[in-house]
Amino acid sequence: MPTMQALNDQGIQVNAGGAMQVLVPASVHGLPASVPAGNHVTSNLIFSDGMQVVAVGVTSTQAGTVTVQRYLDDAGLIKQGAPLTASLVANTAQVLNVTDGNPFASFTVDISNSAGSAASLTNVGVLLQGK
Repeated sequence: MPTMQALNDQGIQVNAGGAMQVLVPASVHGLPASVPAGNHVTSNLIFSDGMQVVAVGVTSTQAGTVTVQRYLDDAGLIKQGAPLTASLVANTAQVLNVTDGNPFASFTVDISNSAGSAASLTNVGVLLQGK
């Protein structure tokens, strides 16, 4: 499967079949390693670069939610429908897949902590895929 070397390097690969994938670096999504008790953290605005599918994975030491909000514009002003959400169970890996085919230019990831103590986040990954 061809992979992009970095975000924004579309058009230089020949992809006769399969899918193109890119893992969004932590320096781009900006999600921290912890979430304060009873609070939430939101990623930087992430550009989809024409990718059609998103998978967000995370393990939290506390229960909460992981949410993806998509936007029609690069400024993150025009919401593309309701946020997509998955529940987080403490110390259990969770993946939220965005596969409904609705178009979007950018998105954010929000991770909440519903517990009374801080949550540590591990295995945080944001994967984009397109054809």
